[in-house]
Amino acid sequence: MTIQELGSLGELVGALATVATLVYLATQIRQNTKAVRVSSHHSVTDSFNQINAIIGTNPSSARIFRLGLESPDSLDDDERFSFGYLMLAYMRVFETLYYQKGAGAVEEQLYASEQNSLKWAYSHPGARSWWQTNTISFSPEFRAEIDALIAEVSDAA
Repeated sequence: MTIQELGSLGELVGALATVATLVYLATQIRQNTKAVRVSSHHSVTDSFNQINAIIGTNPSSARIFRLGLESPDSLDDDERFSFGYLMLAYMRVFETLYYQKGAGAVEEQLYASEQNSLKWAYSHPGARSWWQTNTISFSPEFRAEIDALIAEVSDAA
């Protein structure tokens, strides 16, 4: 075998090794993407479950949240304060979900199903009222998303 043939054989082996490496890296990236999505899903649902646990296991919090959604004027100052923080916690989770969706870290199905929960919340006057006075602490992009969702809910009513 000549040096030129050995060089050609070396190039072929190098090319095959490069292709094998690229296939391996593509597989690793896919697995990592899947792991990130699973972790993001768990993180978001865990955050929602923490809020749900506060509301679901504490009758006082449940009452404040229910009345805050339905008729916030029936709450006293301290209860309105509590309702505001429950809503803030709820909306922070949604904002996180919104950004994770934009980054491709969350499945579209999770975002769509949680958006139904958000539509339900904003079908209540207390949530809409809270949003009108608390938008400043959220990004302009997220505010636009929620404003569009509220408009959709209002149009459907």
